[in-house]
Amino acid sequence: MQGEDNISKIKERVDVADLIGSYIKLTKAGVNYKARCPFHNEKSPSFYVSPERQIWHCFGCNLGGDIFGFVKQIEGVEFPEALRILAARAGVTLTYVRPELQSNKASLYEISELASKFFEKQLYNSSSGKEALAYLRDRGLTDESIKKFRLGYAPESWQGLGDFLTKSFKAQDVVDAGLLVRRDGGGQYDRFRSRIMFPIFDLNGAVVGFAGRIFEPSVTRDTLHATRDEEPAKYVNTPQTPIYDKGKLLYGLNFARMDMRRNNRCLVVEGNVDVIMSHQAGAAHVVASSGTALTDGHLRIIKRYTDNLDLCFDADSAGTIATDRGVDLALAHGFNVGVVAINEPDVKDPADFVKKHGAGWAEYAVKSRPFLDFYFNKFRATLDLASALGKKQFSQKLLPLVASVGNRVEQAHWIGEVATALKMNEDAVRAELALIKARTPIAEVADSGSVVAAPTPLSLYEESLLALLLKHPPLARAISHDDEKFLSRTMRQYLGIVRPGEGDSADPVELRAQVMARLMALVAPTPAVASDALSSAKTESGVLPLEVAYLKSQEYWNDLKENELEGECRGLLYQIKKRTISSQLESLQFDIKAAEQDKDTARLATLIAEFSKLSRELGQSA
Repeated sequence: MQGEDNISKIKERVDVADLIGSYIKLTKAGVNYKARCPFHNEKSPSFYVSPERQIWHCFGCNLGGDIFGFVKQIEGVEFPEALRILAARAGVTLTYVRPELQSNKASLYEISELASKFFEKQLYNSSSGKEALAYLRDRGLTDESIKKFRLGYAPESWQGLGDFLTKSFKAQDVVDAGLLVRRDGGGQYDRFRSRIMFPIFDLNGAVVGFAGRIFEPSVTRDTLHATRDEEPAKYVNTPQTPIYDKGKLLYGLNFARMDMRRNNRCLVVEGNVDVIMSHQAGAAHVVASSGTALTDGHLRIIKRYTDNLDLCFDADSAGTIATDRGVDLALAHGFNVGVVAINEPDVKDPADFVKKHGAGWAEYAVKSRPFLDFYFNKFRATLDLASALGKKQFSQKLLPLVASVGNRVEQAHWIGEVATALKMNEDAVRAELALIKARTPIAEVADSGSVVAAPTPLSLYEESLLALLLKHPPLARAISHDDEKFLSRTMRQYLGIVRPGEGDSADPVELRAQVMARLMALVAPTPAVASDALSSAKTESGVLPLEVAYLKSQEYWNDLKENELEGECRGLLYQIKKRTISSQLESLQFDIKAAEQDKDTARLATLIAEFSKLSRELGQSA
C-alpha cells in the first residue's frame, strides 16, 4: 500500500509534459504536445504527449506509457530505478524501502566512491602509480580519457586501502563492498594490490565495483600472492555485492547508452581498455562484457536501446571462443547480431586498432557482417566439407546457432545454405536441427517489461475506429447490427455492445443511444472504463489502449467534415469485416485441401459452399 501511495504522490507532483520536455523539445499541438520520437529515427513528429491524460505515445514505433514508462525507456532502467529517479524529482521519500537496507546500500556506494578517489590519487601521486600512468599513456590513452573513466592504481600493500577506508567505515561494510577479503585466521587484507584500477559505474555514473588489471612492471611476487606458488590473475574483479551484479553491468554503458540509441547499434568488445580507446576515437556506442559471456541480464539492458548487436573480440583463440558465448541467447532475444572482424596481423583488438589508426576506428566499428554469414564462411573455408568428419564438424558448429534464430524465414534461409554447402537434402538438415533443439532447448526469452510498448487486443483498424468514434460519438449510428459480429469482444466491450450469448440483446435504436452515451463518457477527462475484462488489456505501465485511441482522436481527422468522417467510419468497418472474412477464407483453404487429400466429398462440398458464401459476402460489402 505504501508503494502505491508513493506512486500516487509522484504522479501528482510530476507533470508528464514537464518531465518529457526536460529530455526533448516539445511543440504545442492543440491541447497536446508533439515532438520527433527519441526512441526511433523519424523526420516528421509522431510522438505525442497528453497533459490531460498524463500519457505519451508514438504513432511511429508504437511505444507509449506514463511518466514511469518514459523514464524506464529513456534512461534504460527497470521500474524500481525509475521510481527512485522520479521520487527524487518529485521530492518524495520512498518509505516502503526498509531503512536498514537503504542505509547499507548507501554505505556501499560511499565506500566505492571513496575507494575510487583513493585509487585515482595513487595513480598520480605514488611512484608506482606514475609508472602505471606512463604505461596507460604508452598504450595510447589520453589524459582526458583517463580522467573521464576515472582510472586509478592500487598500491603494493596488503592493507593500504583497508586502513584508509576503515577510518570512516566499519570493516564489515568494506568487506561487503568487495574491497577487503577476510583471512581464515582473522583480520582482512586488500583485494586489489599493485593493479591498474578500472571503476565500474552503474547507469547513473555511480561507482559500484572495480576491475583491477595486473601491472607487470611493478609486480613483486610476495606482494601479490599469499604463497610463492600462486600465479597472479591478469584481472581481479569485485565479487557480487548488493550494488554490483556482473551479469547485469556492462562497462562503459553509462557513457555509451545515448549513442547506442542515437546510432541504433551497440558494439560489445572484450576489454575495458578497448572501450576507453573506442570512445576516445569517437566510437561511443561501445561497451564491454568484462571478459564474460553475454548474459540474459546484459542483453535485456542492451535491448532497451537497440536491436542491432555487434561483437568484436580479440583475434586470438580465446577471443574466438568469446565470440560464440552468449550469441545463441542474443539470437533468441531477436537481436540482429553482427561481427566486426579485425584482420590486420599486428592489430589484435580495438585498442591496438585505435592506437594505430586513431579516429578511423569510429568508421570501421560500424562495418559489421551478419554473425551467421561471418561464421558460415569461416567454417566453410577452414573445414573439409568433402569428408564425413568435416561435414559433422560444420554442422556441429553452425546448426546450434541456426537453431537459436527466432525468425523462421531467416532460419529457413540458413537451413538451405547449410544443405547446399554439405550437398545434402534440406530434410536431413531439418531433422538434425530438430535433434539439436531437443538436446539443447533454446532459452526462453521472457518480456522484461523494459519496453513500454502498447500491445493491444484491438487490431489497428479497430483502434482507429475507436479513435474515430471518440472524435465524433454520433458516428455510432453507422455501426449496423451486421457490422457488430465482425468486431472483437474487447471492442464491443469498449462500446458497451452486448451480443447474444453474452447477455440480453438490446433494441438496435436503444443500443445506438447507449453506445453514444458510453462514447461520451469515455471522452470525459476521467473515462468510465472500470471493467475487469478491459483491465487485462492494460500495458505494463497501466495505460489502456483506450488512452492511445483517445490521443489519436485528438490528433487525427481535424480537418474532415461530418460526411467525410462518416466515409472514414464506413471504410474502417469494411476493413475490419474484410480482415475477419479473409482470415476465415484462408482457414477454409487449408480445410478444403485436407478434404481433397482425404477424398471426403461430402465435407468438401460443404466447405466449398461456405467458401463461396463468404466470398460473395466480402464482394457485396466492397
